[in-house]
Amino acid sequence: MQTNLGETICKYRQIQNMTQEEFASRLGVTPQAVSKWERNTGFPDVSFLGGICSILGISADTLLGLPANLVENGDITAEKEIRNNLIAEPLLLEFGKELIPCFIEGLETDYVNQKRKELAIQTGMLMPVIRIQDNADLEKNAYNILSYGKVLFSDTLSEINENTYSEIIEKVTSICRDSYAAILNKQIVKTMIDNLKARYPGIADDLVPEKISYLQIERKFQEILSGGGNLRNLIHILEEMEEQL
Repeated sequence: MQTNLGETICKYRQIQNMTQEEFASRLGVTPQAVSKWERNTGFPDVSFLGGICSILGISADTLLGLPANLVENGDITAEKEIRNNLIAEPLLLEFGKELIPCFIEGLETDYVNQKRKELAIQTGMLMPVIRIQDNADLEKNAYNILSYGKVLFSDTLSEINENTYSEIIEKVTSICRDSYAAILNKQIVKTMIDNLKARYPGIADDLVPEKISYLQIERKFQEILSGGGNLRNLIHILEEMEEQL
């Protein structure tokens, strides 16, 4: 089972176009741990199995090596396309074919992470990983920003220049900030809490998720954002929630 599990994690991580680093970040473990699992030199704790299934978009049966293929002929490309459309992403950026070169060049830069850092400093929000893909059904100079399948913004550009990529990413960042209450999910919340635990040991230990669930924190965040507040003071937010227990 251990060998099958490592191979399965590797296979479906690649189907989701995730690096080991991205998968580890979403699960709340180190990339080294993921590498050990996939090389069959380590085994994930049973508490992570549900999260692994959720992130990879597979069932527990599939994770544990029981048959659960989505196609009859073993076509990995077809299976990948189906799986990519099964789960709506928190943040998806899709664009027409004329914008492909722009994104190929732009993704070689660190601009997305720069904007992610700025958003965190200004608001305490963690911008989720942006799923970026071309869409042949869009007009060639058009792009959409979606969250969980809902189009939050759409535009057709009159021209493409050297600033196009950065301008689109700035728009994505703006949309993320303005719609963060809707974009939030438990995985994003868990990543934020794990970061807090790593930086300030003892603040959330034995509190989250033992006494306060990630869903409760998500709802609290949404309440704060709806009231015009921000999430920068995460320590005090948790202290306030603890006092209300």
